[in-house]
Amino acid sequence: MNGVAVARLRVILVAKDMAEIPNLFQSEWDAETIRCYERFLSRLCWAGRTKRTIAACRQIRRFAASNHAERAFTYFWELEAYGRLQDFDSMWQVLRAWERTAFKKRLNLTEHRWNSDDFHQLIYYYGPILYLRGRYGLGRRLMETALSMAADQKGWSFEMLWHVYKPINRPASIYEVTLSNFYSASGRKLTEWPLWDSFVDNLDPRVLRMSQVPRPELRKDSALLRSLFAWITGERRRRLSSGTTDGLRDLTEPAGKVRNRQKKIKEKLLKLDEDPGQEERERRLVAIFPELANLPATPH
Repeated sequence: MNGVAVARLRVILVAKDMAEIPNLFQSEWDAETIRCYERFLSRLCWAGRTKRTIAACRQIRRFAASNHAERAFTYFWELEAYGRLQDFDSMWQVLRAWERTAFKKRLNLTEHRWNSDDFHQLIYYYGPILYLRGRYGLGRRLMETALSMAADQKGWSFEMLWHVYKPINRPASIYEVTLSNFYSASGRKLTEWPLWDSFVDNLDPRVLRMSQVPRPELRKDSALLRSLFAWITGERRRRLSSGTTDGLRDLTEPAGKVRNRQKKIKEKLLKLDEDPGQEERERRLVAIFPELANLPATPH
C-alpha cells in the first residue's frame, strides 16, 4: 500500500471515529435510553473499536449536558477503552473527570473521607490506575481504604483475595493489580499490611486444610498465597463448567452438588441466549446505530 492509500485509509478511519450518533436525549429520556447507549458502547468496546468508543462517550456526554440527562455511565466505557490501549494517564484524566461529575468537585484524595459507596471506584479504578502510573504510595493507601471497608463482612478474606493477591508480577491492566503489587513495588512484605493478620484469620479453615496451607505459616509468610491461589484456581477449573462461580461453596461443597448446580446455571444461560426477544432487541439497536451491523453481536 503506497503513501497516498495509507493517508486515505487514515482519513476514512478518523471519519468513522468522528461519525455522529443519534441524540436520544432530545425527547423524553428514561432508564431504557441509558441502557440503549450502554449496549451501543459495549458493542463498540468489545469489538475493539476503542477510539470510536472514546469519541462516542464524549458525544453522548455532550448530548446529556445539553438535556440535563445522566452521563456518568459513559466514563466507565471510556476508561475501558483507554485501558485496552494501556493509556493509563488518559484513564486517570477520565477518572478525575468522572469524579467532578459524581462529587461536583475535584477531590483531595489524601484527605477525602471515603465511605462504602466509594468501594468499587477505589478498588477497581483509583488504586489500580495509580499503580499503573507508578504512584505506589497513594495507590496503596486507597486500596487499603477499600479493603478496610470490606473487613467487617462475613467471609471477606475469600471475597477480597483476588484484590489482595494474584500471581502476576507486572500487572498490565486495572483488573490485574492487587495490594501485593503495591507492597512488592515498595520493597515491603505483604505481612506489613495492618489488616494482614485479620485477613489470614478470616480465611475459611476448610480451604486452608484442602490447599495444605497452614494458617500459622501463612501468617508469617505471605509467599504461601501463591500455593493457596494455585489450589483454588485448579479446583475451580475442575468443578466449574458454566463460566460462573458461586463463591466459597463451589470449593467447600461436595463436587457432585457443585456439578449439578453448575449444570442448572448453564441451562439457564443457554435459555437466555436463545431468548426469542433477543433478535428483536438486536434489530432495534442496529436500526438506531447502523454502524453496529457489521460488528459481532456478543462480546468475545
